[in-house]
Amino acid sequence: MSLCINPQCSRTENSERMLFCQNCGSELLLAGKYRVAKLMSNKGGFGDTYEVTERGVPKVLKVLKSNNTKAIELFDREYRVLESLAGEGIAGIPLVEDFFLYSPNGSQTALHCLVMERIFGMDLEEYIKVMKRPIDQKTAIGWLSQLTQILQEIHHRGIFHRDIKPSNIILQPDGQLVAIDFGAAKQAAVTTVSGQKTRIFTPGYAAPEQEQGETSAQSDFFSLGRTFVYLLTAKEPVELHDSYRNLLIWRDKTTNVSDNFLNLIDRLMQEDPHQRPDTTATIFREIAALSPTITRQNISYQPPLPPTIFERQQPQGSNLAPLAAPLALQRLSLSKKLLPMLVVLAALLLLVPALAMYLFGNRNSLVSGISSNNTGESFTAIKDVPQGVFKFGGSTTWATTRQLQSSIDAAIRGVHPQFDIVYTDASSPDFKSTKNGKCDSKPGSNSGICWLLEGDIDFAQSSISLDKSKYKDDERVKANQLKQEAVAYDALSVVVNPQLQLTGLTIDQLRDIYTGKVTNWSQVGGQNIPIAAFSRAENTGGTVSSFKDLVLKKEDKWQFQTVGNTTQGLQQVARNPGGIYFGAAKEVIVDSCNTKPLAIGKTGDNLVKPYQEPLQSPADCNKGQRNKLETKVIKSQEYPLTRQIYVIIDTTDLNRRKAGEAYANLLKTKQGQSLLEKAGFVSLER
Repeated sequence: MSLCINPQCSRTENSERMLFCQNCGSELLLAGKYRVAKLMSNKGGFGDTYEVTERGVPKVLKVLKSNNTKAIELFDREYRVLESLAGEGIAGIPLVEDFFLYSPNGSQTALHCLVMERIFGMDLEEYIKVMKRPIDQKTAIGWLSQLTQILQEIHHRGIFHRDIKPSNIILQPDGQLVAIDFGAAKQAAVTTVSGQKTRIFTPGYAAPEQEQGETSAQSDFFSLGRTFVYLLTAKEPVELHDSYRNLLIWRDKTTNVSDNFLNLIDRLMQEDPHQRPDTTATIFREIAALSPTITRQNISYQPPLPPTIFERQQPQGSNLAPLAAPLALQRLSLSKKLLPMLVVLAALLLLVPALAMYLFGNRNSLVSGISSNNTGESFTAIKDVPQGVFKFGGSTTWATTRQLQSSIDAAIRGVHPQFDIVYTDASSPDFKSTKNGKCDSKPGSNSGICWLLEGDIDFAQSSISLDKSKYKDDERVKANQLKQEAVAYDALSVVVNPQLQLTGLTIDQLRDIYTGKVTNWSQVGGQNIPIAAFSRAENTGGTVSSFKDLVLKKEDKWQFQTVGNTTQGLQQVARNPGGIYFGAAKEVIVDSCNTKPLAIGKTGDNLVKPYQEPLQSPADCNKGQRNKLETKVIKSQEYPLTRQIYVIIDTTDLNRRKAGEAYANLLKTKQGQSLLEKAGFVSLER
């Protein structure tokens, strides 16, 4: 079925084969590619939400049917905010894919349309109603950790959500929470126009200052606290408000929730913004401070799901099973007899930093290597972990795994809460190296190395070694002021249009394609189709540099069409019958099912597949199934486009060195290697 979205159309249902509505004549294939499958919601006040498909892939279409100036402003704001976050792979943030105007037949008014990725699941308001009971403390702490991580990511980019509430949080089948409805979101740096302040708030959840048109990060913290009041009591905050005393009477409505956790929620909801936590890092530390009653641990925990929780919102034929459990916080009980020992141990630990500074304070005595041996079973095995806030960034290969990367970061903080690691990039207002032109502002391995050299971050993530980087001849690199530590294997993968009748290429054939010597697929065994080679720009990051190093020769001149990022590259290949693109295997094989990966070999009789068969169809991918890498050929480097990923460490500053070494050592534990494999990389373990 194909629905017509013309608000004036009286019979909207049409055959999916039709291009125009049989009733009103409006176009059914929106923007030339989106077909409306069903109405998801018409409770948005100013518009409707639909499920649409693009070549069989389900997506969400939000249609604004109002000409109200404020409604248009909010709708446009949601697009701009999500667009600014797109491409960063931030866990818990939906990806925006398109924005366009649609004019129904005979109408003088265009409809504003926003297309986003389809998030399967149920919002937390409905979840509580279906479960008919509050969540327990273990679930609450796990969700608080996830939502704090989401707020940390958007606050760091200068964005306030301004409408955190249960109905704007989706619980996915894998336990991951997603924040939606960024129409109220606001850039922190944006000033009001002509002294007018925008008042956007939901009664019961909005901070007092929002009613006056003021907003800050602490406003989101207030709404976060009110959200957990609802989740822990199954009652709306307005129902719990004592208007006579102007107090929220809620704690006695909870069951089996510790006073310490209740106190944390109350701190989030202080009337005075200055009395609330100042940053998300403070919230994480307060969660950790709940020990010994509660300690943030990386444990497997799946919140209870009602039998029908996801059935209504899945496509027909979906068989979506729960995936990996989310991070949660484990409740531990310590005997009072242990407390004196803990006090003594804490006192001894306080002496460690001073002793380290005394013994290792001389920078010239710093060694340049780390043991490459596996550092232990779990994060608890790593003891030399510094205290403080440490910024990192760099490789887009790492950045595109932000959802699982965030889980890794949160798991590390769960064991070492004093090690507050924060992903950052050039959008951070305190970056200096990009403003003075010394470093590229776009994320990438080379950018990360430059940011580290210039002091904007404390350690870098890279998918290229220092001796292959753009800065290999920098005097500071030559002087071993930076060192690298390999933490996992990665592979580059080459993908083509699924209709291309070709299973693999040799390295020489791949080189000839990207240097323009081969221009038609018939020259390498395919159909008579012109080749359209795509790549990100040269010197943009480690992936392109690795491809040049593994495939091309120094004298070769590239011939390709430039795309801004891997998402655009995959889209071009999916649309173009002759398209070809290369990228990190995690991005183009594991996370994508709309293109076809090729086997690659040094010779034609030795083509090696970096993936496991059978490959998943786009429909299966939409049900949560994913392609898998063939890790054996990557670890053995039998697959010729294999590389390693690194943590780049600054050896000139003691605290930064310790932070980089700790991060690398944590990732090299069995727990870290397991999490990296879940993120799409291949562990170092043989």
